[in-house]
Amino acid sequence: MFDEQMQIEGSNGDCRVVVPFDRADFDAITLWISSQADQYVISDRGETYGMLYLSNVDLRQERRQKRLESTKQRFDLEEAEYEIRLSADSETLGERILDAIQAVQSISYLVYTRRSYSQSSFREDVGNYLSEHDIHYSRNAEVEGVTEMHRVDFDVTAARPTYIEAVHAQNVSTAHSMAQRTAHKWTDIGRTTSEVHRVSVLNDESGEYDDRTVRILSEYSDSYIAWSARGGLIDALDSNAGVA
Repeated sequence: MFDEQMQIEGSNGDCRVVVPFDRADFDAITLWISSQADQYVISDRGETYGMLYLSNVDLRQERRQKRLESTKQRFDLEEAEYEIRLSADSETLGERILDAIQAVQSISYLVYTRRSYSQSSFREDVGNYLSEHDIHYSRNAEVEGVTEMHRVDFDVTAARPTYIEAVHAQNVSTAHSMAQRTAHKWTDIGRTTSEVHRVSVLNDESGEYDDRTVRILSEYSDSYIAWSARGGLIDALDSNAGVA
């Protein structure tokens, strides 16, 4: 039955196979099979990566890299990121085609790790987390810098001025811009007094970012906290800000 539903055609000396299974975007899975010596190479020719790229799914994020590595090992893939590729011989070809199908489906499901989420939703989550730990604060507070006035997401009630900026981005470019704006804000505010604690919280769970974003926030913040390690936020406030 499975064989009957497959569409097979020649393509520049290779075999193009469309199988009756879908990726996460509901497109049918297409595989290319080529013969090299006594081996067959099965590949999706980067179609899964292309789908994730167009969906703004950054495969360099640690949690996604772990998923890729797990899938690579599970299905004995030669490549798993930019191309899904594996090998077979004449006896295992059918079995390995099934492995390729499952690998494509597994990796395509990474599109669901980028759920719809907004900057305001993330601020709300951070605020709720602070409240759950009895951290008192005011929202969207106005703070004076040397060159201009700034708005900060949270002005924490503490023994010294303590401000928190919540950073969530839908794509890497926006993450860069937000990190740079936060760096300017922290620098300008910091020039008014040395007795200030500037905290940046990055949504690394459902937001998009890269190493450059992390470096900027880490360099220009007194405390940098990844949301996946949010327990460090309370520790930072308790130890460095002297929460009242």
